[in-house]
Amino acid sequence: MNRTSGRDHSVDLLFSILLFGTYVLFLLLMLLFAAKAYRNAVKGTDENYHLRTAMSYITVKIRQHDNGQDVFLGEIQGTEALCLTDDIDGKTYTTYIYLYDGQLKELFTSDESRASLSMGTAIASLNSFIIEETPEEFYRISMEDINGSTGTFLIHPGAPAV
Repeated sequence: MNRTSGRDHSVDLLFSILLFGTYVLFLLLMLLFAAKAYRNAVKGTDENYHLRTAMSYITVKIRQHDNGQDVFLGEIQGTEALCLTDDIDGKTYTTYIYLYDGQLKELFTSDESRASLSMGTAIASLNSFIIEETPEEFYRISMEDINGSTGTFLIHPGAPAV
């Protein structure tokens, strides 16, 4: 005797709809939490972008000038700058790294030309940029980005000891 007939019970249909609804609800909650996590990760990255860019840029520039004589503190039009010199085909060129109008700027120019603060290329947006030389011949570089994040690091311009 076969008890199954062609009839479906309303409980079976209700259970299937409830199960599918629960699945959709958990899927939407998962998407919501994933979107929030992604938003927070992007926000953290954006907040430190200018500071990390400036620190990395300065580190690379100083490492390119591993002769300690090529790096010094100077100024351009009364503004303190980190100066890096290069001799190219018998001419001396200086790269100035300085803060001007809320921007960390780089200016590469011949020592024979007249340089202006506004001529530099913007690297990152900063509120402050302070360079100090320590007695051990390290440079202490402190900066604050537009979001208020601060960073300080020490770097030595000479070649590493072997």
